[in-house]
Amino acid sequence: MIWLRLFNLLMAVFMLAPLVLILWMSFTPFEMFRLPTDTLSLRWYREAFNYPGFLNAFFLSARLALVTALAASVMAFLAAYALVRFRFPGRRFFEALFLAPLLVPGVVLGIALLQYVNAIGLYNTFWALVLAHVAIVTPFALRSIQAQIRAVPEDLEWAAMNLGASRLQAMLRITVPLTARAVLAGFVLAFIISFAEVTVTIFMTGPAYPTLPVRIYNYLSDQVDPTVAAISAMLIVLSLALVLLLDRLGGLRTLAK
Repeated sequence: MIWLRLFNLLMAVFMLAPLVLILWMSFTPFEMFRLPTDTLSLRWYREAFNYPGFLNAFFLSARLALVTALAASVMAFLAAYALVRFRFPGRRFFEALFLAPLLVPGVVLGIALLQYVNAIGLYNTFWALVLAHVAIVTPFALRSIQAQIRAVPEDLEWAAMNLGASRLQAMLRITVPLTARAVLAGFVLAFIISFAEVTVTIFMTGPAYPTLPVRIYNYLSDQVDPTVAAISAMLIVLSLALVLLLDRLGGLRTLAK
């Protein structure tokens, strides 16, 4: 038991140490990646806010993540409801199909989606990014919502339908309210993943729609300074706040089931 606790502690330190170093380094007054020991400075935070490319990319990523999370939450709920409540031929196949993006490498998925959006004339558009991100994040939202729908007794819906409600009314008035926390948790999880996605996004976007992760990647290709550390520190804090919100909604527990 002691060795297990020690192992868990070492793993936690191993995973959190880079984040702590980035947060610490973001306050450096130097023009290089050097840990500050004597004085702390907000210089690179000012540089980040004064660089218009980062601000524009942030708002684009936020808008993209919001639209993606909304679409993925609705699709994930409808898919999860059908997979849990109905028995039909090929149900296992469709369940595996919805989870397939989790198994396909990001580069392979990016190339496939690039060919698809080129074929339908959507390359280098906002909706091409939405389409790609919905395909990526929906399985995560589906997992969270599906577990919660299984926990809702179907007898409640049958009782409502025996009293004259239609299947749609029973779903909207019983299942949706009882699974609202899981749907919201799926929304938050989809938002986090969409906002930080970079591998597939590089294939889907051109110069007109650079998201924040892509903008950071391009910035590091041209120059290296602690501005990136300041941006990363702010994203770490934002992600931590969203993860804590997700945990309060029970999303982390449903994903672990």
